[in-house]
Amino acid sequence: MEIPKAEGEKNIRGSREAFTEDIGTNISLIEKRIRDGALTQEKWVLGRRTKTEAVLLYLEGVAYGKILEQVRTKLRVPDIDSVMDGGMLEQLMKENVWSPFPQCQASERPDRTAQALLEGRAAILLDHSPEALILPATVNSMFQTGDDYYRHFMVVSFLRLIRYLAAFLAAFLPGLYVAASCYHTQLLPTNLILSLAEARAGVPFPVLLEVLLMELAFELIREAGLRMPGAIGNTIGIVGGLIIGQSAVSANLVSPMTVVVVALTALGSFSVPNEEFSEALRLIKYVNVFLGGALGIVGIALGGYFLALHLTRLQSFGVPYLNPFAMPEVNDAYDLRDSLLRWPMRTLQRRPLFAWHRQRVRMRQKEGDNARK
Repeated sequence: MEIPKAEGEKNIRGSREAFTEDIGTNISLIEKRIRDGALTQEKWVLGRRTKTEAVLLYLEGVAYGKILEQVRTKLRVPDIDSVMDGGMLEQLMKENVWSPFPQCQASERPDRTAQALLEGRAAILLDHSPEALILPATVNSMFQTGDDYYRHFMVVSFLRLIRYLAAFLAAFLPGLYVAASCYHTQLLPTNLILSLAEARAGVPFPVLLEVLLMELAFELIREAGLRMPGAIGNTIGIVGGLIIGQSAVSANLVSPMTVVVVALTALGSFSVPNEEFSEALRLIKYVNVFLGGALGIVGIALGGYFLALHLTRLQSFGVPYLNPFAMPEVNDAYDLRDSLLRWPMRTLQRRPLFAWHRQRVRMRQKEGDNARK
């Protein structure tokens, strides 16, 4: 099959290749990047009727054995008629099925998958599925992109801070707006309060209902844009958002500030690199809107507390989901060098926590004649 260009995970620098629906081609794309005999393939057959071929990839001696055992156990468990795609397999392998957060990292990029294998993680390729499941997954990995290691560390660090801020906006901004407008106007500057009051003059709905209506309208626009083909979908997303927002303000159904808040929230969700993680934040957004409307800032604080508690308890194949923030002392805090900020490439000399402890060192400085050879 012809190798397509990556559309879902676009980058500025680096390879443009993406996985195909043929598992043999996908394995070749990985082998082209990792020319090491330690690259191991384990073949599995999933589904009683479909007998879908799956391949577990990892670097022998680098990937941690206990993590691989948990992956093999999860692959043995599903006794099901069919496994048609990696998304089905991901749901069957989930440790906490009630959590909206992804516990595997889906990627359509061979170079991103190869980087994960070199870190000590494992990947699962499924026939007829143009993506790889990378595991374990952590919150930190959800905010990284494929070209983070191809660009200057200062630029990457700044962009990562922007992504974390975008995630906060996507989850908490509408709830904070509802809480401040309904219960805590004294926290806002006087000019801003007067501006909000003037903008809301004539709006017949309370702030909570106003925000929910606009959020649901943008969800409809997003879904319609995804389902329509090609350029039509892009047109619906842009024109529909402009028309609905402007018409709703002109008809005094919503205030202009609500449109601004909803637009910033949408931009925040779009800025999170991992789509499944972004979808989880979109669900949490509605919980925070109701909590902010019912309890004000106290409700938002409770929402943030329970979210942090859930993420703290969540694990992906035995690895804490908040690694390295939850346990920075492990691996001598080297994992923090590639987390919220990215240190210079020369300082990233050790693999993350996923790797076998005897294979953590991945970079050594050469001197003398060895450096010139």
